[in-house]
Amino acid sequence: MLSKPSTNSLTQAGRAVIEAVLELSALDVAGPKQPGKAGDEIRWHGRQNGVVPLSERKVRVEKPRLRKKGKGGGKEVPIPAYEAMLENGRLGRRILDILIKGVSTRKYKDILPEMAHTVGVSKSQVSREFVEESEKKLKSLCERRFDDKDILAMYIDGIQYGDCHVIVALGVDSGGHKHVLGIHEGSSENSRVASDLLVDMVERGISPDRLRLFVTCGSKALRCAIDNVYGPDNPVQRCRNHKVRNVLDYLPKDQKKLVKSAMRAAFSMESVKYPFQGKFWGSNGFPG
Repeated sequence: MLSKPSTNSLTQAGRAVIEAVLELSALDVAGPKQPGKAGDEIRWHGRQNGVVPLSERKVRVEKPRLRKKGKGGGKEVPIPAYEAMLENGRLGRRILDILIKGVSTRKYKDILPEMAHTVGVSKSQVSREFVEESEKKLKSLCERRFDDKDILAMYIDGIQYGDCHVIVALGVDSGGHKHVLGIHEGSSENSRVASDLLVDMVERGISPDRLRLFVTCGSKALRCAIDNVYGPDNPVQRCRNHKVRNVLDYLPKDQKKLVKSAMRAAFSMESVKYPFQGKFWGSNGFPG
């Protein structure tokens, strides 16, 4: 089955930048941290967990905690950027758009300033050091190499986040560990975008010199890109979840539950292989 790899990949990239933006917003309120100085009205008070909505999805983050001087309740000081993201759903969609475009085009240094401006952080707080550190983290995450990973299978899927379309590749190595391999902006029906994603993966160490299993949503453009970049001999399997959803879309509501159960039962049956058109196919409808 094809999981949703884009959730993990964009979450990792998004969390790093959003946490940097929240740090900048806290600086706007409390000023820089000054260890050993206790006279300020608003103080830095560690960190705490939070959740930021990005379009239809949510990202768990760790945000700064600010408190007013003194003891008792009512001393918590909100982080303006965090409150703005919670209250305004359009900000989440805008932040997601900035993130996707910046990651897919590798313009990492533009992501933090644009996000900060979107949530009202003053330009004076967006220092060159903050931008460089954010760019470094994103580049390390999105352009890491995989020469030392024995990637056996790749899951490639097109996902829509609000108005944004992205194609994401997830790899599984010989130890069963998952790795986010790449993200490109664009639809899975666009073979050029899919090919660019796969070429980028080749350049980062996942060479086409061996066969791998590819699992896709069934897009012809993805299949074409796989054949062009990695060769036509690689086994390609259509995601069962996508197949079930596609079938159910054609059925009236009262038949969906029964057909879904029947398809799940068929997928769980033991495969009996038989030759057909030069390949061995299983009785469950998939090449074996």
